[in-house]
Amino acid sequence: MPAYLSSIVLTLGVLCSVGCRQAVEPVSSKNPDMDLSRMDALIAECSVCHGVSEAQRGPILNGMESWYLSDQMNKFRSGVRGGRPSNRSEHLMGIGARKIQSDLEVAYLAHFYSSQPPKPAIRTVRGDLEIGGKIYERRCVSCHGAEGQGNPQIHTPSLTKLEGWYFLEQMRKFRSGDRGYDRRDHPGRIMAAASKEFSDTDLRNLVAYCIDAFGLEEAKGANGRLPGNSSKPVLHQAPN
Repeated sequence: MPAYLSSIVLTLGVLCSVGCRQAVEPVSSKNPDMDLSRMDALIAECSVCHGVSEAQRGPILNGMESWYLSDQMNKFRSGVRGGRPSNRSEHLMGIGARKIQSDLEVAYLAHFYSSQPPKPAIRTVRGDLEIGGKIYERRCVSCHGAEGQGNPQIHTPSLTKLEGWYFLEQMRKFRSGDRGYDRRDHPGRIMAAASKEFSDTDLRNLVAYCIDAFGLEEAKGANGRLPGNSSKPVLHQAPN
C-alpha cells in the first residue's frame, strides 16, 4: 500500500474512534488509488482562503488536529455549520465544503493540513493576561486542559493553533448564537451556552491569555497593520 494511503488509513481509524459522523469504509488494496491531481486541486482551492496571501481570509489550518478538522468539514458538508447566510464566512465555507465528495477526501485533507508545520501569527488581540488566566482557570481548563491541549474523547479541540483574531471571532459567534445553534452540534451547543455571559472585554482577556500562554509563536518583524477594515491580518513571515 502506498505510504500516503497508509497515513489515511490511520487517520480514518482515529476518526472512527472519536465518533465519526458516518461509518467509513476502510481503505484496502481493492480500492483504486486516489486521484491525487484532484486532491492537489482541492488543496489549492482551500488555500485561496486558508493561505496567507488574502486579506479577507479564513483561519490558517496548519498543525490543527486531524480529528477536529475532519469533524468540522463533516459539519459543513452536512449543514450542521454554514446553514445561516447571515454568518457569511461560515456560509461560504458550507458552499465550498460541498466539493468534498467522500469521507476519504475529508481524511486526506485533514491529514494534509494537520501534517503541516504551524505558522507564526501576528498578535492582534490585546487584553489583561492575569484576568484572562483567571477566566480560563475558572471556565475553560476542565474541558480544554491546563495547556490548552483539548481532549478528543469529549470533543474539545486544542486551542494551541488558533490565531487571535479567529479565536475571538468564534467566541463572539458562540455567544451570539451564530455558531452552535444546530441541535446536532452538541459540542457547539455547549460552547454557545458557556459563552452567553461573557462581555467583549472578558473575551479579549481570555483570548489574549490563551495566545500568550500556549498559542502560536508570534510572527517576528511582522507588519501588524490591517488592510482596510479587515480584522483578519495577512501574515508576513519573518526572514530566515
